[in-house]
Amino acid sequence: MPMPLAVDALLTQEETAMATDGFVGKNAYIKFGNTELQTYFRTLNKAEEIDLVEQTSGSDADKSWLATVRSGTYDGEFIMPSGTAGTAVFGAVALGTSATLEVGPEGTASGKPKHSVTAIVRSRGEPLTYNDVTTFSVGWQFNGAMSNTAY
Repeated sequence: MPMPLAVDALLTQEETAMATDGFVGKNAYIKFGNTELQTYFRTLNKAEEIDLVEQTSGSDADKSWLATVRSGTYDGEFIMPSGTAGTAVFGAVALGTSATLEVGPEGTASGKPKHSVTAIVRSRGEPLTYNDVTTFSVGWQFNGAMSNTAY
């Protein structure tokens, strides 16, 4: 019976360090237009997808597909600040607002990853609970290609 290969044997030294180092989101930087949101964020989820068209023909026994155009979204949950700060922050993410969304998952230190995309606010919510901190949610739709660079 063959011996299982250690995962580390398949990774370069740099990939192994990346896999074991990890990071937490507490240093994240999130900015939409001129409004910085990292102070209020709890979660931010990025989803990317690609449209497919079927290219099956003739006597093909199985379907086959062709990748076409990409799309993506960010969905986040944020703590609602009180008073005029809350009004300003919630106003900055009004439905239909289009601006640059910039996300630095590890902060803005030199060399850290930076993701920027023009995005449109496609949804937002403001649940109100009697026994928990008030939050708000925002859904952004990418409007073009994402730029993946570094600070």
